Amino acid sequence: MQILICGAGKSGESIAEKLSSLGNEVTIIDSSPNLVRRLTNKFDIRGVVGHGAHPDILEKAGAKDADMMIAITSSDEINMLACQIGHSIFEVPKRIARIRDKSYLDPSHQDLFTSDKLPVSVIISPENEVAKNVLRRLEIPGAIENIPFVNGSLKFLGIKIDENCPIIETEISDLTNLFPDLKTVIVGLQRGNEMIIPKSNEKLIIGDIAYLVCPSELSRRAVSIFGHPEKEARKVVLVGGGSVGSEVASLIDTMSDKIKLTVIENNENNASILSDKYDDITVLNGSGIDREILHEADIENTETLVSLTDSDEVNFLSAAFSSSEGCKKSLALLNTSDFQSLIISLKIGEFIDPKAITISSILRHVRKGHIKRLYSLINGDAEVIEGEVSSSSELIGPTIEELKLDPGLRIGGIIRKDKFIMPTGETLIKEGDNIVIFAKPHCIHMVEQFFRISPDYY
Repeated sequence: MQILICGAGKSGESIAEKLSSLGNEVTIIDSSPNLVRRLTNKFDIRGVVGHGAHPDILEKAGAKDADMMIAITSSDEINMLACQIGHSIFEVPKRIARIRDKSYLDPSHQDLFTSDKLPVSVIISPENEVAKNVLRRLEIPGAIENIPFVNGSLKFLGIKIDENCPIIETEISDLTNLFPDLKTVIVGLQRGNEMIIPKSNEKLIIGDIAYLVCPSELSRRAVSIFGHPEKEARKVVLVGGGSVGSEVASLIDTMSDKIKLTVIENNENNASILSDKYDDITVLNGSGIDREILHEADIENTETLVSLTDSDEVNFLSAAFSSSEGCKKSLALLNTSDFQSLIISLKIGEFIDPKAITISSILRHVRKGHIKRLYSLINGDAEVIEGEVSSSSELIGPTIEELKLDPGLRIGGIIRKDKFIMPTGETLIKEGDNIVIFAKPHCIHMVEQFFRISPDYY
């Protein structure tokens, strides 16, 4: 696949690295010669210096032969214009644009992005995706991953196994006998630097991260059985009222009447806007690394602190300070791997990686076949893929055991006509089934084939 990426910032770099590693021909465009030079030296990609929405630059980058363009500059307007030029002049089949300004995303303007107006095939809004991720983490605080699949009927969960887990050293095959109604499939175990697709005799050990798929209504029970009975947060302190923080505040105000929210915002004007906008949210003007402000927010009696400023340093330190002052749990927005590993190793809290969320949003549109939803783990060790089985799929006919699937993948759940089917070796897959599969990188192409549209799809 030939892919153009307009914008060589942090997100553009991460996307270029991922798509290039998957074997795509990637060309990155940016007005900064230094950024383009750095990325072309770092990855196996081409680079073009110039404005990402100028026709001559797009032509130089190979837009005539491109299968997809991803406009992810810091400007919504440039991203939209790049898609317009890509469509009108070069007929690029798929055009993805990052759009941040809420005025463009207002539902009343939903017909704006059509082929005869602004021909953007797919809109990605990282702020909105991160905000929804935060809300899901607050919903089930015992899970470090909480991703919905098949219209919310299934959950993909990541759970740390610690000394409080009551099923340590229990073989996976015994879990069904111990909890016959749990209907949960352990699809992966992160053990140190290794991702394991567990066999039935595998045992959970302290330090593992267990990845599982289960019906959404059983997700809290599953997390509790795995040693994390934490209740949904009722008192939350949010550090940062910028683009991401304000989106989280808005979602909490709209979707949850159970959470008492306090926002700490360093910018006086932003703090004033938030205070005027929300009657039920307490807004404090100050720094999230100021202990006096944290105590004014009653951090010692807070269940969860969420730090979402534009600074990794502030987010890390606010999590550290809140932890030392008695806050039960911290969740920090961290872009850099150094801070991500540090917050875990020091047991200060957990993190959200916005780049990984953005990449997951884009990968679904790169994958072939009836791929409906996709989530990529932060370290890239596996992907969770939801697809619909067509009449020509090789999954139809044999039982799951007879399929002799690659040991690098595991079917986590099947939804057939809104009914959950627990996959076993005897299960027969049928046309129209929606399936969630956990796959290591070398199995991704196989999964795409499972969901291919027709026998001659490739």
